[in-house]
Amino acid sequence: MISEYQGLKLDQFQMEAIEAINDNYSVIVSAPTGTGKTLVADYLVAKSIREGKRIIYTAPIKALSNQKFKDFTKEFGSDTVGIMTGDVVVNPTAPLLIMTTEIFRNQVITNDEELNKVSYVIFDEIHWLNDEDRGTVWEESIILAPPQIKILGLSATIANAGELKDWIEAIRKETVILVEEHKRIVPLEYYYFTQETGFIDYDNLLRFYYQKLKSTDKSNAPLFKPTTHTDLVKSIEKQYLPCLYFVFSRKQCSEKAHELASLRNYLTPEQSAKIKDLFISQFGDDDTWSPSTRRLFRVCRKGIGYHHAGLLPLQKSVVEDLFLSKMISVLYCTETFSVGINYPVKAVCFDSLNKYDGRNFRPLANHEFFQMSGRAGRRGIDDKGYSFAIVDLNYFDKEPPILFDIKRLEPLTSQFRLSYNTVLNLLATLSQEQIEIYFKKSFAAHSYLIIAQKIEEEISLLNTESLRAKENLCEHVGSYKCPINYYPKLKELERLRKAYDKLDPRRRNKIYSRQMHRKIRKWEKILRTAPKQCAKKQNELCKAHFEVWFKLEEKLSGLKNQLASLPDYHTFNHEFLRKKAHLEQMGYLEKDQILARGEFARHIYVQELLVTELVYAGILEQMDDDQLNALISCIDYESKRNDFFQKTDLVDFTPMKEILSYIQTTCGPETVRFDPRVAVITYFWSKGSPFSDIQQLCTLDEGDIIAVFRRAIDLLRQMREAVTDPYLRERLITCMKKLDRDEASILELY
Repeated sequence: MISEYQGLKLDQFQMEAIEAINDNYSVIVSAPTGTGKTLVADYLVAKSIREGKRIIYTAPIKALSNQKFKDFTKEFGSDTVGIMTGDVVVNPTAPLLIMTTEIFRNQVITNDEELNKVSYVIFDEIHWLNDEDRGTVWEESIILAPPQIKILGLSATIANAGELKDWIEAIRKETVILVEEHKRIVPLEYYYFTQETGFIDYDNLLRFYYQKLKSTDKSNAPLFKPTTHTDLVKSIEKQYLPCLYFVFSRKQCSEKAHELASLRNYLTPEQSAKIKDLFISQFGDDDTWSPSTRRLFRVCRKGIGYHHAGLLPLQKSVVEDLFLSKMISVLYCTETFSVGINYPVKAVCFDSLNKYDGRNFRPLANHEFFQMSGRAGRRGIDDKGYSFAIVDLNYFDKEPPILFDIKRLEPLTSQFRLSYNTVLNLLATLSQEQIEIYFKKSFAAHSYLIIAQKIEEEISLLNTESLRAKENLCEHVGSYKCPINYYPKLKELERLRKAYDKLDPRRRNKIYSRQMHRKIRKWEKILRTAPKQCAKKQNELCKAHFEVWFKLEEKLSGLKNQLASLPDYHTFNHEFLRKKAHLEQMGYLEKDQILARGEFARHIYVQELLVTELVYAGILEQMDDDQLNALISCIDYESKRNDFFQKTDLVDFTPMKEILSYIQTTCGPETVRFDPRVAVITYFWSKGSPFSDIQQLCTLDEGDIIAVFRRAIDLLRQMREAVTDPYLRERLITCMKKLDRDEASILELY
């Protein structure tokens, strides 16, 4: 067993995982954030390259894919490493290929021949299977991955890792080694923080709250002093830097960084000068910097930074490089900074324990809190890591502080959804029998089966207990022939009669009175005949055991209802048949035969019906290249809160409205997402306008504008791969080149 790697002494869980890899097993590693799971993946990558085998490294977000590309290229050289994401395609035939999980899913579902040469696939952050929007991608990737490809799954601590391992074993018919580590190498301490209490644990926080409540006269003024981010940073700056400061708002990230920069400077003049040199090398002479770059520089030169999706890609990269080189002491960031990217710190801070999830504000889940807190504690540097969360006790009654518990981590649950693209690809690559097996293989079906088995076992036990309790009861138990049931009900009937008799004639005509009268008549009929009196001994037995039996029967009834309502693989099969019928109705299929429209849609992974219909409707031929780019960018745009675009009539959307109406009428309103407002920024970018002009046309952050252009390029690339007409293919390449420039450049290979 290997005990050292890259000059590091391995922990037991790392040794076990590496031994399983050397024995050519699929492996799942579940361990706390920051314990060194990535080292296992690094070992596998180096081993595969040394042995001349191909390997794929998948990650849930582009930032993590880009970071791994940088790291591996530095280690193995540019000829050995390739990358494929929605943004970047470089060296796609390399022995080590890094990609987002979506790209891998697209390869397995279309039976890409390139996969025949792959020995292992690494799923970094495999617990994203739990993600509501994107979890399906992980399930489909694991279910459809060719059997010769082994799996290495890396996950933060999850409650049901055993269930995940059992599922992969069941569907892939192979042994999977589960390696779990629950202890952190650098222990973490968790504290709440208010200006009045300083760092405090949960119990003492509650004690402080209730004592102050008792000792203070009630008034309209806030009872507790407000606590700000600067209060917390000032309290930790002497002992606990560097820190990541999580803020669940992009705008607040920037504002808080500037507020702190007006009060603090963590760098020497020499270090500030180095940062200016770096900015000049990346962004050119300072008199050419954009306002956002100037704004970022003003905080970075003081050892403070901010990082979120609204920054330009180059700005994010500069902040990451400064952070890694220990030039940033306090980094305000959003949640995505905690995903996979290896930036350990001494402390992690939370500005709030609530986050906006795209729909509403909700408390952080246990696994989210521990994923982010896990960045604290640098191995070999810190004896302990620290997690600090600001709380506002003025809102205690409405929103008590959350008590997080690592033992109450939420289990992984399936988020399996069927897209029209999946339906088409299943029909293209599998028989009907294999499709049914595919649904049975889903983590959802596996989980439901486990739940059903547990419920059935519980029903069996309760049935035994119920029969045992019923042995002491007479045959009439549970009916109104039993005195225990009959006489309490008779008393209830008498009370009902008295209440009705007290009503005057006018009130007896009311609806509720007539309902009362009908109820009385009904129960009079049921209780007309009094039951026979039981023997004294039987009466005592019934009284002693009836309540126990009745409660058991109630439990049984509830469990049987729960079992009946559990979905199974038939649920997915019904959904499959429903979507298949839609595709037949729209001319994508004919008796399981995929037609031209269906073949095109198989290769489109975003709004596949909408893209296919606009191509086949001949709309693209009616537009120039800039209008086409503008139209494509409107597809699948997810509007941000309070976003605004200047109105324009540069593109005629009338034909699109007809297509949208047609798809929604056939398949439902949720099937399409299209926002014509976006067209204005893409049109002028395609025309060659400078980025500064584009910013004047909308209220989007710079990073979001770039995301619009890059998403359009990715969709154009999918269309290029799907079309058979060589003229249209060349035209789509021309359109991509018009978008792929300057700030939006994505190293596209045409």
